[in-house]
Formats: sequence, C-alpha cells, structure tokens
Amino acid sequence: MIRSMTGYSRVRCEGDNFSLGVGIKSVNHRFLDLQFRLPPELTPLEPVLRRGVKDHITRGHVEVSVTLERTNTGELKLDRKLLDAYVRACRELRTELDFGGGPDLVALLRIPGVIASNGELSEEDLGRIQKTLEEGLANSLVTLNEMRASEGAVLEQDIRTRLERLEDLRKSVAKLARRIPKYAQQRLENRLHELLGAVHVDQARLAQEVAYLASRSDISEELTRFQSHLIQARQLLNESSEVGKKLDFLLQELNREANTLLSKTSDVPEVGAEVGRQAIEMKSEIEKLREQVQNIE
Repeated sequence: MIRSMTGYSRVRCEGDNFSLGVGIKSVNHRFLDLQFRLPPELTPLEPVLRRGVKDHITRGHVEVSVTLERTNTGELKLDRKLLDAYVRACRELRTELDFGGGPDLVALLRIPGVIASNGELSEEDLGRIQKTLEEGLANSLVTLNEMRASEGAVLEQDIRTRLERLEDLRKSVAKLARRIPKYAQQRLENRLHELLGAVHVDQARLAQEVAYLASRSDISEELTRFQSHLIQARQLLNESSEVGKKLDFLLQELNREANTLLSKTSDVPEVGAEVGRQAIEMKSEIEKLREQVQNIE
C-alpha cells in the first residue's frame, strides 16, 4: 500500500494542570524535512519528537506545531528592572516630544519579558508533559497516516491504470515492429529500381543491406526493457517503503526507452509515423505518472 505525502491532523490531550495541542501538516518533498514549532519551555523535547516522527514517516516536508496551556501557573511576577526601563523611556520621550498623558499600563504589561510565570518547568513537570506529548504525537501521526493512505489509494489506482495503458501501447508498437524488415526491404528495392532501372541486382547483397537497415530500426531490446520497467513498477506498488523515489527512477528509464523508439524508427516511414505517434502518447502518459509520483512517499 502506498501513501501520499500530503496530509493534516490535529489532536488535543489533557494532563494534570496542563493541556497540549499537537498539529501535523505534511506536503511533498524529495527527502524527509522536519520543522517544529514548540513553546520555549518545550524546546528540550524536540529530539524526542523528531525520533517519533521518523518512526512513522520516511519522506516529505513535515511541520509539527505544539501548543501548551498551563492551568495552574501560580502567581505572576514582573521584571521590575525591565518595566522601570520602559517607563523611564516613555517619560523621557513624553518630555522631549511634549506629549501629554502617562504611559499606558496595559501596553507596558504586554511587552515581551515584562510579565512572566513564576519560573520554568521543573524536571518533574517536564517529564509528565513529555509522556503526554509523546502519546499525543503518536495519535496525531496515526491520524495523519490514515489520511495519507486514503489519498495514496486513489493515487495507486490512477497509476495502475496508466501503467496498463503503457503496456497496451507497448504491445501495439511491438506488432508494428514486426513489419519493419518487410518495409525496409521494399523501400530499398524501390530505391534501387529508381536508380538502376532494369539492371540486375545481386540478391545476396540486397539481403545484406536489408538486414543492415532493419537492424538500425530494430527496437526489440527497447521494448523488452520497457516491459521489464513496467513489471518492476507494478511490483513497487505492493511495497511500503520509499516507493516514490524508486518509481520516479523507473519512469525516467521508461521515458528514455520511448525516446529511443522515436529515433530508431524514423528511417522506416511506413510504420515509423505510427510508432512515433504511439511513442509520443507513451511519453505523455509517463509525464502524467511522474506528476502523480511526485506526491508519493
């Protein structure tokens, strides 16, 4: 089962005298790129959270945001030195600029650092919060992966359909390829008759030239590799680890084979035009597949 790299989840968990909110948002990325938004007092827990995310996600840009509300913070205290400095600055500016009125007390209390809680988290409090936070993160990751798996199922169905279309095109091109030697011989014979008229042509020599022309337009190896890549792609869809990167590589190889089909059959226009049309359709399907694969973990 494959998973999309796009998803979102949010959970809330309660503890003794505190409440936590854990939100996770993920989008596509070539590698695993983690970003955390934590309250300052929970910064020491980032390594633990990072390991928790890596246990559930292998690829994508993942943003984890955590909020903490403490329901029993005790008395608040003021940073008197910082508050006095702001008050003095306000008074000096009022005198200098000849403004009336005094400093706004509410505005002063909103200045970062002026009002603070009665201390940092104790080791015991941090331990209790960590346990609850790890549980909340795990629950949020499960919800996130459920959403990513649901979207992944839709992507997988679309990918399988397009792979089947590529297989149909391969079979069609293979049928056309079997006609290449015949048309190569006819083309060479017609050209010789135009140039030499009724002059006798050495049939052995003609057979050699036909074989050479046919070998230049032989696409059997490309079709075999194309089929092999399609088989590998279907097998990858049954895996569950870094499928996106592997599929992207296979699609590059499929596109390379389609390009070769275009170039090698141009010397036999009787079938080359139709092979070219179908090879272009192959490339179109491959490009659509690559767009889908970009969002697979």
